[in-house]
Amino acid sequence: MSLGTGLEVVPVAGAGPVAEPAAVALATLLVAARSARATARSALLPLETGLLAAVLLIVVPAAVALLTGPGEAVLTLGRAATSVFTAVDAVLAAAAGFIVLLVVRARAAGAGRPRWPWEDRDEP
Repeated sequence: MSLGTGLEVVPVAGAGPVAEPAAVALATLLVAARSARATARSALLPLETGLLAAVLLIVVPAAVALLTGPGEAVLTLGRAATSVFTAVDAVLAAAAGFIVLLVVRARAAGAGRPRWPWEDRDEP
């Protein structure tokens, strides 16, 4: 998306090139960890994963920019909070949480793995 629009993901120079990849990596790990603990009763999983990703994509670059000074951290915090990249990533994380919730609920309802027509139906 950044290449197509010509925009910087974190446009504040103090954040450096490592801020956003670190935020995305941490958000991915924590969203995956939260999704792994999902149960059929986790109705708010899409909201949780979307908010978790958004918060991490705002806070981590600001924490990295804090190394260069508090002014850069505040600018990075504001720019990341209003960035279209943060919003798109949060929506994608929420969609992933929704898909995980659908799979968990299907398994809880007794759904098994899909089978090809030529597979033996008696195999586990």
